[in-house]
Amino acid sequence: MKELVQLEQRHEDFARRETRVVVVSVDSLEDAKKSQAELPHLLVLSDEGRGLSDAAELIDAQNKGPDGRAIDAPTTILIDRQGKVRWLYRPGEIITRLSPDEVLQAIDQHLHARP
Repeated sequence: MKELVQLEQRHEDFARRETRVVVVSVDSLEDAKKSQAELPHLLVLSDEGRGLSDAAELIDAQNKGPDGRAIDAPTTILIDRQGKVRWLYRPGEIITRLSPDEVLQAIDQHLHARP
């Protein structure tokens, strides 16, 4: 959650780039709604059924969550306005996340957005 709070705090930097941060979580809809209330500038989606996670091949079968199920690998995907994936980052370790500065740099580089 720390990483999401950091992204929330930088919401103006994303807005200047006309970029929206969408967070997909395998948490329940109720938990996603709580997160959404805490992170009003992000869009938090519940993927409790793992339809999107399965389709995008985000499940990391080697790592298990508290409930014993495989968890999503932390993945950052930049998608342009036409729906084309312009960049994808999936770290080698499940605990690794990009900083807001790294995400903004990727946006500037791969989406050619104006800061």
